[in-house]
Amino acid sequence: MKLLEYDLDKPTVTRVPSPGICIYCMEETEGLTDEHVIPFALAANTLILEKSCCEACQRIITSYEQDVLRHQLGIFRIQVDAPSRTRKRDRPTHADIEFIEVDATGRKLRDLPTKSIPIKDLPLIFALWQSPPPKILDEQVQVPSKAWSFIEEEGAMRLCREVAEETGAVNVGMRAADVRKHNYLRSLAKTAHAVAVAHYGVDAFEPYLRDIILKNSDDLELYVGDVPGQSPFEEHPAHTMQISIGGVEGGPAEGALVVRIQLYPTLKSPEHMIVVGMPNKNLDPEADGEDERP
Repeated sequence: MKLLEYDLDKPTVTRVPSPGICIYCMEETEGLTDEHVIPFALAANTLILEKSCCEACQRIITSYEQDVLRHQLGIFRIQVDAPSRTRKRDRPTHADIEFIEVDATGRKLRDLPTKSIPIKDLPLIFALWQSPPPKILDEQVQVPSKAWSFIEEEGAMRLCREVAEETGAVNVGMRAADVRKHNYLRSLAKTAHAVAVAHYGVDAFEPYLRDIILKNSDDLELYVGDVPGQSPFEEHPAHTMQISIGGVEGGPAEGALVVRIQLYPTLKSPEHMIVVGMPNKNLDPEADGEDERP
């Protein structure tokens, strides 16, 4: 399994030549645009597939990818100074944080006032989606399908105590980020497909994800999920994203091409696995003498 690890403090730029068609609809069309294989908002210009996405597909992808990047990860991206095309002086300075009163078991009792809080005063907030393994793998691993979040506990407790004092509530919880499951899983599918095309070529495998990427199918969990406890990565505090690409060994999907993605691994975030397709040829350069794409 080939590991691809990125440190945005030391950005590099890799440009892959155009395949001559849109990598999502597979149509030859004029007006193809450069595709950021990993979204610019997460990895700047780290990996660009030149002239590889048509305008129609780009509109579809933007509809859900921007929801993830601006809403689900928006506060976090500002907190960690992630890449952005918006000038710093024009970026949001405050975030609306919802508070609720809960009982001793964490069950919601009532809504409390939403507060506008300076982002610089917020604890680090990072929200993703955690899923069972992709169904196509037929893995017997029990993983709940739910929103996953990391939040700095000390800062969160401070804000909750302040709201408790203001409202008289006994137990206060905070909600800082929405995770729309379908948009997030679809974004993972898009990135994984683009990574596979950039490294092996558009004709190297029969793709599984095109209908999901173009919103023609909602069967996301057939191909997109997590496989905990099997990370191929070694923890490195500088890496803001880790990606690996390789094959499935054993099971009903044996031989299928998979991409694994973990965002900000030092936060112990979910390790996503996306089954992107079935190879049309041997993709191991050591086995057949062929070179992988950069």
